Amino acid sequence: MRTAIRSHGTFAAGDHLWNVALRMGAADVALNTARWWASIRWGTGSAAAVTAAALRFGGRTAIVDDAGSLDYRALDRAATSVGARLRSAATRPDGNLGAVGILCRNHRWFVTALVAAERAGCDMVLLSTALPASNLAEVCARDGIAAIVADDEFADVIEQAGTSAAIFTADGDGKNSMSRIAAEGLPCSPPTRRPKLVLLTSGTTGAPKSAVRPLKTTRVGGTGMLRRVPYRLGDRYFIASPLFHAWGLSQLVVGLAAASTIEMRQRFDAEEVVRLMCERRYDALVVVPLMLRRMLDLPIEPPQMQQPRMVLSSGNVLSGDLAREWMDRYGDCLYNIYGSTETAIGTIADPADLRAAPGTVGRPPDGVMLTILDDDGMPAPRGTFGWVHLASTAQFLGYTDGSDGERAGTLMATGDIGSLDADGRLHISGRANDMIVTGGENVFPSGVEEVLGRHPGVEVAAVVGVDDPEFGQRVAAFVVVRPRRRVDPDELRSWVAERLPSFMVPRDIHFVDALPMTTTGKVVRHRLAVLGQPDRV
Repeated sequence: MRTAIRSHGTFAAGDHLWNVALRMGAADVALNTARWWASIRWGTGSAAAVTAAALRFGGRTAIVDDAGSLDYRALDRAATSVGARLRSAATRPDGNLGAVGILCRNHRWFVTALVAAERAGCDMVLLSTALPASNLAEVCARDGIAAIVADDEFADVIEQAGTSAAIFTADGDGKNSMSRIAAEGLPCSPPTRRPKLVLLTSGTTGAPKSAVRPLKTTRVGGTGMLRRVPYRLGDRYFIASPLFHAWGLSQLVVGLAAASTIEMRQRFDAEEVVRLMCERRYDALVVVPLMLRRMLDLPIEPPQMQQPRMVLSSGNVLSGDLAREWMDRYGDCLYNIYGSTETAIGTIADPADLRAAPGTVGRPPDGVMLTILDDDGMPAPRGTFGWVHLASTAQFLGYTDGSDGERAGTLMATGDIGSLDADGRLHISGRANDMIVTGGENVFPSGVEEVLGRHPGVEVAAVVGVDDPEFGQRVAAFVVVRPRRRVDPDELRSWVAERLPSFMVPRDIHFVDALPMTTTGKVVRHRLAVLGQPDRV
């Protein structure tokens, strides 16, 4: 029996595709003429999308950030001028183009640099704002970075990395600042090569790898995600998720393709986001689950907040409890999206899915095939846990070091263990390399973490396996206690024991001030071992 989930039938998919096309402006002749002309000049990525929006909706606000607003016409001009300078800086003595690294928080110059590098024909390497100098040096050498656009706050990290790349500052008004170069109004001829996008993996188990994706994988035309999520032309977004991460970037690309207004802030502040949502209505809020948790912890009553049409969550596990709590308070507008840097979008859970099967990551959109394989590489029956594999045209091309992800034919492993329920929805148990084997029993940290997170005194918890002479491994929990609360370790053990089998109860409980996390809220598990502190009462 082959346990695989495929896209919808041809007739239904075609009918739905027409509805999607209308939502995205297919009936707007002027817009489609602009899109055609822009694609002739710049190709089919975001560089063309910005020019098309500038031609059709020049005065429409493109970006709203800490510095104010920027319309599409100004964004288009700025990207062209910056593109000319980046091409010049990245051109090597042999005439080949080096890559452009972008080391910025969420603001207009990140977007400008991204579009500009594409217009220059340079590969784009999106650098994490949490990258240490040693990793930055490795990435610069490995990925051939010839120019870096960076916020001034990262000047010391760049200096410590010792890179020879040309440095352009995203803030300030110096000679190589983005604002000054944008104001020069330099012309940029069309690129002579099709650039690629390089995304860093999360690095939760070690140094990040660089995953290569062709720009066509970031296109939104005809993709299944548009059929499952009700995007519209000219929406207003608030993107709180980091833009250098695949999740935030994908939503930026959708927004630019739809000539939407995209609001962002350099740093996420739950109170500020909630205040903005009380003042104005957003069509889409783009977050990671930890951000939802921070927002729900604020004393805001539902009538005070203007409910977005879509709250789009990805980048980490969205627990069933968190999904229910959000929808019970703010309505059924929540979508849970699952995928990886290597596989792109894999599944989507809409509000109906999250109500019917809390904790699910949903079903694959059109164009994606999902299969659960057992340890022998054979399709696993429904309801049986196995290795999650995805296949689509959006798969990455490999890592820049020449290695590749684990594949089974056209299928690519995500590294997660999961199962399909009777309705074809995917449920993820956890990362395969996070599984704890204690006394012959398998324990996935996510299940224990979710139960600990329900305790009223726990803000967040992470669970790992530690060596044990008797059981091989034992379950250890690292817990951050809510402010002004005191929690007894035995109290937590009893709490878990009442809800889970005994072998899943943490034998070690360490209280810590904070957990080591990536910028998308993923726990960096290999760093937990240094956080252990004696239990406190």
